[in-house]
Amino acid sequence: MKKLVIMSDNHGDMNIMSDIRVLEPDADLYIHCGDSEATHKMQLEGFVCVAGNNDWGLDLPRFAKLKVEGVSILITHGQFYGYFDREKHMIKDLKKHGCTLMFSGHTHMPSIKSEGKYTFINPGSTSWPRGGSKRSYAVVTLDDGQITSAEIKEL
Repeated sequence: MKKLVIMSDNHGDMNIMSDIRVLEPDADLYIHCGDSEATHKMQLEGFVCVAGNNDWGLDLPRFAKLKVEGVSILITHGQFYGYFDREKHMIKDLKKHGCTLMFSGHTHMPSIKSEGKYTFINPGSTSWPRGGSKRSYAVVTLDDGQITSAEIKEL
């Protein structure tokens, strides 16, 4: 069993990354879905990170792919999916990369959705929430090829 902690869109508030690690010290993996606006890669140490549309100064990938507890995960920021029918466009990338679980941010609104065999988790924003949401991050537990729990946690 592995515990993953996912965050996104802190937009320069680098202290929140340390705060998340203090709140979730037993995580097996920390993931950042972009728009950290870090000025140095060392500020992202200990996190699997992808580039957001505001991460201009860092050489970060658009996608990261992981396999954890038999679950294939695709991580991306999400700026290329628009705001309507996002999941339809996300499924294309999940199929292309051979994954069933996607972590993405960009909208600043937390959500956990499933469509068929695909699951989409957006942790929201740790700094600038939108749509009436609170500052948030996500915690996902994987075990033996399954998502055993997924929740949005408010800060």
